[in-house]
Amino acid sequence: MANFTKAEIDADMAILTDKLSSGDRVIPSSSDLLKKCFFIPVISVVLSFVSTMIFYLVDSQRYPDVYSEGFLKFLTSDGWVVVVPTAIIGLFFSLMTYNNLIAYLTIPENVRQSSLILSHLKRVVKRTITFFLVFMLLSTISSGFISWMAFGVPASELALFFIVNIVVGMEVNRIGSGLALEKISSLIKKI
Repeated sequence: MANFTKAEIDADMAILTDKLSSGDRVIPSSSDLLKKCFFIPVISVVLSFVSTMIFYLVDSQRYPDVYSEGFLKFLTSDGWVVVVPTAIIGLFFSLMTYNNLIAYLTIPENVRQSSLILSHLKRVVKRTITFFLVFMLLSTISSGFISWMAFGVPASELALFFIVNIVVGMEVNRIGSGLALEKISSLIKKI
């Protein structure tokens, strides 16, 4: 985590506030927002589907007479228990992410890149998401060896849903920019 001085934070918040109050805001397109909102949930559903397929393939070799019906039959009878919760959690994840992305993408690109606070928060969010995606991938691979590891994908997605907000909130409080970011958020909401 980066160390900041109070002067750096205050200067960065002044620049952010000035840029937003000058009227130089961007209204993000809904298609761009939807692509970004559904990125993690789509990856989660695909990994959940793959973990179900791996579980089916490994178990069908162990017990050939139990799984002789085929993968589609398995998916509709037992496999949905992993895929459907992942899709439902992903839908909630997307809806909650939509508002946060609107606030973030409203800030012009050059301001986002030059802002210390926003670039720091972006790095923190990327690290957190990468950690959970790696965990989802590992649980997908492990589902061939331990069947209940297939539930690691929806569990990781649910944890990511909460952890990202907690980590961002902790970082905002740590750098002492909570009040200023709230002012910026209220400026954005007035658009």
